[in-house]
Amino acid sequence: MGTIPRPRTVTLPDHIRKDPAMQPNPPLPHAATVDDKGVHVTTAQGKSRTYSGGEVMTLTQVIDLADGSATLCQASTETCLELLDEATELASDCDALIAEIAAKGVGANLIGRCEVLKEHLDLQATAAKDLHDKIQGGEEACRTASANAELRHGPIFRAVADSPLTKPAERDFYNAR
Repeated sequence: MGTIPRPRTVTLPDHIRKDPAMQPNPPLPHAATVDDKGVHVTTAQGKSRTYSGGEVMTLTQVIDLADGSATLCQASTETCLELLDEATELASDCDALIAEIAAKGVGANLIGRCEVLKEHLDLQATAAKDLHDKIQGGEEACRTASANAELRHGPIFRAVADSPLTKPAERDFYNAR
């Protein structure tokens, strides 16, 4: 996968940057209050909306969230591998115990219980391996989402952040052919 070069910085001429028609109104801050139901935002026009679950995110927050989720997945996969190793080791111990009990000629009932325990340990090892594989897929998806967010939206995010303009163009500008 190749890298996308940083977009070149364009400095607008002073007559455009200072032209009142280009920036007729500075951005107005919205009023916001926070309570247990979320963040309540009221615009300058009087419209209001409540954001309850962290819906408003910047590109940086999205990338950080995806990276944090990938790190959490990685830790979980390591835990699954530890569980897999432990279950496999205990199942091996059960095999040795079954052989030892059989050699001593103790009751078949004890051997049957040990075999059931070994089956449960084998199931646990299989489940740990399956969960490891699924979480590993989730980790890869999180890392891919993070990389794609930066790759696809990073240049425009930086362009907007670096722009001297404070207001989007009027609709006619975008519709002009």
